[in-house]
Amino acid sequence: MFNRIEKSKDILIEAEKRGVKNLLEHYYHLLDAMKAADIPSLSISSSELQDAKDGIKKGRYVLKTVKLPFDLDSKEDTLRKAFLINLAKGLNGVGDVVNKHWENSFCPVCGSLPSIGILGGDRECGMSLVCSLCETQWDFKRLYCPFCGNDNHEWLGYLVTEGDEGYRINYCNKCKLYLKVVDIRKKGNVYSYPVEDILTLPLDILAQEKGYKRIAPNPLGMVMVK
Repeated sequence: MFNRIEKSKDILIEAEKRGVKNLLEHYYHLLDAMKAADIPSLSISSSELQDAKDGIKKGRYVLKTVKLPFDLDSKEDTLRKAFLINLAKGLNGVGDVVNKHWENSFCPVCGSLPSIGILGGDRECGMSLVCSLCETQWDFKRLYCPFCGNDNHEWLGYLVTEGDEGYRINYCNKCKLYLKVVDIRKKGNVYSYPVEDILTLPLDILAQEKGYKRIAPNPLGMVMVK
C-alpha cells in the first residue's frame, strides 16, 4: 500500500520559510485520501510483465501494453494516482529495462510528462526525470528539452536563485517551457520529490514571470502558480 510521507518538523519549517506551508498541508490531505482509497491488489502475470518489457524496448509505456484489471477512466483522480504509484512500485524487473532502453520524455509506466528533474544521486552527473502522475523516475539526456526535443544549446538555459543553488530552472527558448531541477550534488538532504516540487513553488513563479510555462501539473494539480 501507499506509504504516507511523514510530516517532519524540518519539512514544515522549510515550507513556512518558503511561504508554501498551507499548500504542503493540502498535499498531506491528498496523501490521506490516497491512503484511504480502496486500491485493488495488483495482479500482473509473468507474461504481462514480459509484454511490458518488450513494449518499453519498442518505446511504448506499460499502460499501453499491459491489460490491467482496473478501469482507470471510471475512478477519481486521487484513486487513479494511488493506483499508478502502486503499479510503478509493483513492476518488479522493469526498472533495469527502463534504464537500458527508455529514451523518451514521457513516463515509461503511465505515459505522463515529467514534473521535475534530478541531477546527481545514483545517476552521479547524469539527469533523470520524475513522472508528474505515478512518480516513476527514469534517466534522460541532460542537454535536451524534454518537451519539444530541442537540443540546440543556444536555445537552452537555466536559472538559479542566489543562496539556493540546490535548485534550478531549466528552460527552452524554442517551446518556452521549463522544468524545475533538484541538484542533489549541491543540495545534499532531499525530501521526497513531490514534496520538493511543492516547496519550490517560488521557482515556478520566477519562471512564469519570465514568460515560461509549465505543462505538467505539480502534486496538487497546479500548472499556473500565482
